Amino acid sequence: MLTDPPDVLLALPNDELAMRVLADLVTSAEWSEYNYLRSVGGSDLYGRRQDVQHTIASALGWLHSRVLIAFAWRHPGDTAIFVTPAGHAALQHGLDLVRASQQLQEGLHPLIEGRSRRQFLLGEYEQAVFVAMKAVEVRVRALAGLADEDFGVSLMNRAFGVTGPLTDTGAAGGEQEGMRALFTGAYAVLRNPAGHREIDYDDVAEAAEAVLTASLLMRILDRVERRLGSQATTV
Repeated sequence: MLTDPPDVLLALPNDELAMRVLADLVTSAEWSEYNYLRSVGGSDLYGRRQDVQHTIASALGWLHSRVLIAFAWRHPGDTAIFVTPAGHAALQHGLDLVRASQQLQEGLHPLIEGRSRRQFLLGEYEQAVFVAMKAVEVRVRALAGLADEDFGVSLMNRAFGVTGPLTDTGAAGGEQEGMRALFTGAYAVLRNPAGHREIDYDDVAEAAEAVLTASLLMRILDRVERRLGSQATTV
């Protein structure tokens, strides 16, 4: 059962309180939101304080929205719940996993989401990053019209070099060089190591942001593709 003084509990960020509630649900084996709120709000510590019950109800809503708890249809009543596998994983790995997973739930470029999100949510972080950067490499090669023999950092240098087929000749020299450096640097740091050895992403937030970096590169390539299409139309 929660043991924080009321003022401390009410001052907690919603996600931190939600994780404490989640741990409490597992420890108490409680399967009813209604019963849980009654037992907490009616305890000697919280003295039936409605503000505490409202705050805990908000934390339960946060858990629902991230599918860390869900409706338990086998139990009677509309307030039956169970802790999902994602909820148990969150208790094991902490809020970092929840936040990183949430980052990848919405807004990823479709060509990254379809390849990497599932691996990430399964805990295969190295594979998620590897596949995401591989998708970027494949698209760069296709847009640049280069051969399969062109790959890796050399591919990025050829595609975005001074005379590269993907270089925006209308941009300032510094921007052209920055684009080349962005793609070669990201590939060298995020894709090359995984191709040669196992990478242990002990920081799940780092793995999520690596996938998001690949998503950003894909969105830049969207812009490159539109520019190339526009140039072809005007020729």
